[in-house]
Amino acid sequence: MQASVAVDEALRSGKLSPAPDASGVDFAVAGLAVFVVALAVAASFVLVSFDARARQGRLRRMFDLGPSMRGARLLLAFFAGLLAAAEMLRLPFFRRVISPGRHVMPCLAYPLVAHGIAEPCFLATVLLLLRASIGGVRLPAAAIAVPFACMPFLSGHVAVLVTPADVVAYPGQLAHAADGAAHCAYPAYAATLLLALAAVYVPLLASACWSVAAVAINRRLRTRAYTLVALLVVPLPMQVVALALTSVWDTPRHTSPTVGLVGFLAAGIAAAASLAILVLLPVYDALVLADQLPVATAGEDTLELGR
Repeated sequence: MQASVAVDEALRSGKLSPAPDASGVDFAVAGLAVFVVALAVAASFVLVSFDARARQGRLRRMFDLGPSMRGARLLLAFFAGLLAAAEMLRLPFFRRVISPGRHVMPCLAYPLVAHGIAEPCFLATVLLLLRASIGGVRLPAAAIAVPFACMPFLSGHVAVLVTPADVVAYPGQLAHAADGAAHCAYPAYAATLLLALAAVYVPLLASACWSVAAVAINRRLRTRAYTLVALLVVPLPMQVVALALTSVWDTPRHTSPTVGLVGFLAAGIAAAASLAILVLLPVYDALVLADQLPVATAGEDTLELGR
């Protein structure tokens, strides 16, 4: 069966030139990706450790105040890490390892993994946590909807990659996954889907952050909500513009990696800010609150344990 236009373009581009050598920009991307993945792993470890500790002593009473957000926060850490790890597919030294003869194919897989699966689920989880913090949704039941949030975008990517060229033919320029120097570019069809993703989630996330700020009980929580707007919502359009440039611009050598770094920097800032504000800081707040609980509460726990 004939391959799709996108796959055929990637195979053809891979035969025209070998994978380029890694540059300083590529190592900067790798360093940022490793940092975000490490932060996601650390956030997951802190969350699981806190949950184990919270089921004992005075922290146990916090579990009676409402449904646990642990599952949603673990989902957030997982998809943030996946979003950063997917960036490795664009790096020349990684492409040569996993697909030496077809080094453009990882460039084509990158939008599918990063923006067909990881980023839609990441943004949906952030929205879920924000809505749950003001009672807009009920956890953990609502977390089941997170994987379905990526289905429209994942379906769009898969449809482009698997539909044979004799069924749906379109200009090959829409599917270019590499520039003239074999650096990863961003296909035009993927840029369109990424634009749709930003168009859906930017207003939803901005509205959710403002709602949280409106009902925040102190200045510290309001500041966190405003910070999340600045570091999560604002970088999304920057990411769209940066990645779309590589699909419409006949880039000279080493420009695609630089523009790609700008796009990933925006996504990395959003992921790191979300992990810090929605996972790590709530755990810190809970630990501080536990230290401030009245001594009488600790005495009650001791009596309960003694029964």
